[in-house]
Formats: sequence, structure tokens, C-alpha cells
Amino acid sequence: MNKFFQVIQSSKILLPVFVVSLFLGLFLFFYIPSIAEKAMIKHIVKHSKESVERLQIQREYYTKVVVADVKKYAPELSFSYEHQGVDARLPFPTTTIHNLTELYSQRGDIKFALYSQYPFLNRKDRVLSPFQKKAIEKIKEANDGVFIQKDIIDGKEVVRVAIADYMVIDACVQCHNNHKLKDWDFDWKIGDVRGVIEVITPIDTAVENMLIARNKTVAISLAFMILLVIYYAFILLRRENELHHENELLNEDLADIFDGFDTNVIASKTDLKGCITYASRKFIEVSGYSQEELLGKNHNIVKHTQEGNEIFLKMWSDITNDKTWRGEIKNRKKDGSYYWVYAVISPLYNKDGKKIGYSAIREDIPDKKKVIELNATLQQKISLEVDKNRQKDQQLMQQSRLAQMGEMISMIAHQWRQPLMAISATSASINLKTRLGKLNDEISLEYSSEITQHCQYLSVTIDDFRDFFKPNKELQLVNYTEVVESVLEISKYSITNNKIKIIKELHSDKIFNTYANEIKQVLLNLIKNAQDVLLDRDIKSPRITIKTYKNELSISDNGGGIQEDILDKIFDPYFSTKKEKDGTGLGLYMSKLIIQEHCNGILKVTNTQDGVEFKIVLNAE
Repeated sequence: MNKFFQVIQSSKILLPVFVVSLFLGLFLFFYIPSIAEKAMIKHIVKHSKESVERLQIQREYYTKVVVADVKKYAPELSFSYEHQGVDARLPFPTTTIHNLTELYSQRGDIKFALYSQYPFLNRKDRVLSPFQKKAIEKIKEANDGVFIQKDIIDGKEVVRVAIADYMVIDACVQCHNNHKLKDWDFDWKIGDVRGVIEVITPIDTAVENMLIARNKTVAISLAFMILLVIYYAFILLRRENELHHENELLNEDLADIFDGFDTNVIASKTDLKGCITYASRKFIEVSGYSQEELLGKNHNIVKHTQEGNEIFLKMWSDITNDKTWRGEIKNRKKDGSYYWVYAVISPLYNKDGKKIGYSAIREDIPDKKKVIELNATLQQKISLEVDKNRQKDQQLMQQSRLAQMGEMISMIAHQWRQPLMAISATSASINLKTRLGKLNDEISLEYSSEITQHCQYLSVTIDDFRDFFKPNKELQLVNYTEVVESVLEISKYSITNNKIKIIKELHSDKIFNTYANEIKQVLLNLIKNAQDVLLDRDIKSPRITIKTYKNELSISDNGGGIQEDILDKIFDPYFSTKKEKDGTGLGLYMSKLIIQEHCNGILKVTNTQDGVEFKIVLNAE
């Protein structure tokens, strides 16, 4: 088990995937309730508006029809606030609304309240609460006449929706302006806000059910991701042991090769001043000097007095000007005798490209046949090493695919987020309508159909990603447009959520007989790299441009480009500009290997005016 955790900790692929999975779980844990709550509040606001609208319609009908008929056909009847139990008195329209809201509030969980900044004198004893005062002010400022706020009432979480009650009927305006109980010194007009109708909806049970659904969703998602990480960790552990064994064998072979080189090749290295820093055993044997006598001494120690200065002047002129010198030299042994060699002397550079000295390989001309045989042996061993390097390339490709799978998990999360939120919102709506007694067969079928559609979308998404990574070594007829659209379909949520603009200029309809999935993986890697650069550098108005023309497909961005001094190194294995983000350095190396070795094409890179452009050229017919 300790070995297992060490593999996860040291892996450049599994550890980021594991960490991303944990952060994704935390993100979903807090994000799903936020989205579901917004959807629930939006639904409550809509329901509240509909309820208020029904009350206003009832009042309008009462005013225009009932009151008008009473005045016309029963003028002996009068209207009053105090109508209950009193003969020949009917309620005012607003009194009717007050009575109806009281009945609604008594018979259900949803409560109603009516209040105004300008009450009649018979309601002067009413004192507005702090929320009611705030609601009146906010409604005046709002364009839609609605104010929404979450609150705690009697220990329960509720949503309070305050809706403006406008003057819409001329009869109401006249009544309010001429009423004997009015307590204001201005005249009302059509469109004025007379007061507020507030709808108070409890959400504590709905929130509790939503959190339970959230916990189940997050638990299942994290369990799936953890199982996936464990599975690939064991695969990586087994492969690491195999690679360790192969590496030991390779080191032994390299040690044999170097031992053979040191024993059979006259070789040396010097610093910039010509002082010897390395001497092979063959050099020591032929020259007659010991290693201690050679190291630190100038290479002139083996210069023969009969050798003219012209040849050394030419040699130093070439190597100091970064050229390689070749020629025959007569060298002197320690005992004064001589030997002829054919020498190849070249400058030495460090990893930064700075010249640090010179190396010399010399062939003992009398023993030329031996050297030829040695070269044949070396050639055979080099061929074996090339085969092993090819096997390593396959291993690197597998690591690259694992890295891409980590990125694809992130994309799956983006693809799933929207339908999961929709399912959660639909569940909350079902719960709310059930509590309100409004969940009939028609609504149940509608909501169940929506949930089924979202579930089918999740299933199709999994099939798309599985097909994308399905191993397929058969050639396929495909064109650039199909490849581009397939990759953009997979990565669209990640690109859209990060507000990156995709510009497509697809002008090629040429058909290629190639490995379509490998081309897609290369294109996905290039698009993902461009996205990472745009986000890391916080580019304003980020964009990725994809163009096709004849045999060419190019992907460019406006991310600022790549430093010129490392531009020619980005395709090297394990070279990455994202070390601080655990970049593997395999993506571009494997992309170039796929295009050039597998797909008979070319992958090249150039800086543009505001970014970088990668170009794929396929020659396959």
C-alpha cells in the first residue's frame, strides 16, 4: 500500500488527476446547491407573480363587474371595510383582496401580506416592519416592481417576494382620491404604486431534499473518479517495475558500450585552453602516459616535434570558430617514439549552448582494421538501443494518453454539469409543486420526460468520450472538417465556460486515408495547450483560430507566443513550459511522433504577430 501511495505522489499524471477530482468534488458540493437554489427561487418568484396576478384579476373583476352591477341594480347596498355581519354592506375591492389573502395564508404554507406607505385612516394603527419598509423603497427603484429576499421567519427559511400593486383602474383612482378616510394630500393617477402584495414561501424542506440529492451525486462522482485513479495507479505501478528492470538492463548495456569505447577508442577532452580533462584508457595505452600525467596538462604533451605548426594553426582556427577539424596527425609517445592517428576534433557545448571545451576522437591508423570491426560492433549495439528507444516511445505514448484521459475527465465534468443542474432543479420543482398540491399527471409526465432526456444526454456523452479513446489501428477515410468538428464537440463546454472564441476557416474538403483518432488526439492536445496559455496569461478577448487549406490544418491563438530561445525545444520529450502546473512534457513530443511516424505528415510551429501557430501537413493519400 505504501508503494501505491508513492506511485500516486510521484506520478505526473495520477496526482494531478487525483487532486482535480477532489477539487471537482468540492466544487460540485458547493456549486450544485447554489444553482439549484437559484432555479428554485426563480420558480418561486414566477409562482408568486402568478398568484398576485390572479388576486389583481379577481379585484379588477370585482371592481368592474360586481361593484358596477351593485351600484346600477342595487343602489340601496353600500360598500364598507366593516361588512362582515352587517346588513346591506359589501366589502370594498381592496378589502376583498385582504380577506382572500388571509384565507390563502390559513389554508397553506404560502403566506400573503398587503401593506402600503399610505394606509387609510382606519388602518393607521398598522406599523410597517423593517423588511416592509425596505421592500417599499426597493420596489420604487426596481424596473420590474419586484423585490426578493431570503429570510428566517419562525425558525424556518423562506423566500419573500414583494410585488408592486399598481393603480390600473380609473374607478380605483377616483375612489382613493375622494375617499373620506384618506390620509394624504396628493391625487393618485393610473400607474402609481399604491402598495405591496408580499408572498412568503417556505423553502426549508426543499433545501434539505436538494442537499440530500447533492450529497448522493457528489459521492457517486467521487467514487467513480477514485476507482479510476486506483485502477490506473496499479497499472502504472506494474509498468514502473517493468521499466525499472528494463532501465537496469539498458544501463548495463550502456556501461558495456562505454567500457568498449574507453578501451578501444583514442579519445580525449580539453577545456577552452587545451588542457586535458578526460583521457580514454586507449589514449593512455597508446601514448604511454598515465592518467595522472595527462589530466590537467596541455594537449601539446603529445605533439611531435616533427609536426609542422601550419596544421595546428588550421586546427585551432576551425575549432575556435565552431567548426569541426579532421586530419592526420603525428603524435609523440612518452618514450619518444611516434604514432599516426586520423583525428576528428569538435567544440563541446553545455546544455545552455555555451562552448566549454573540445573533444577529440582519434583513429590509430596502423590499427585501422580493428577500429572498423569495433565500429561494426558499435553499430549493432546502437541499432539495439534504437529499438529500445522505440519501445520507450510506445511507453511515452501510453503516458501521454493517460494525461489526456485526465483532461478528458475534466471535460466530462463540464459536459455533465448542465444536465445535472437541470435534473436537480426539476427535482426541486416536483417537491415544491407536491407541497403546494399542484403536481398533477400532466406536470409529472412533463418533468419525468425532462429528466429522461437529461439522462439520455449523459449516456450519449459517455459514449462519445469512450469512442474518442477507442484503440483503432485501421486506416480510415476522413477529412479535416470531420476531425475538427468532432474535437470541438468534445471540448466545447471547457472552451465556452472559459469564454474563448473559436474562429473556424475550413476550406479543405480533401479526403485522407489515415488514423483518424490519432489526428483527433493531436488536435485536442494543441487546442488544450492553447486554452491553458490563454487562461494562464489572462488574455483579454482570447481566441483560437482553426484553418484548413488543401493538405494543411493550422491551430493558432493570441496568447503571446513562445520564447524564441526555446521554440526549437518544445517537441523534445519531457520538456515543458508548465513545470509549476505539473506539465508532463510529453504532449507535443507525442503529437509530433504521431503525425510524422504514424500519419505520414509534418507538425511544425512558428510564432505569429500575437501568438503561436501549429501547422499539420498530411501527405497521405
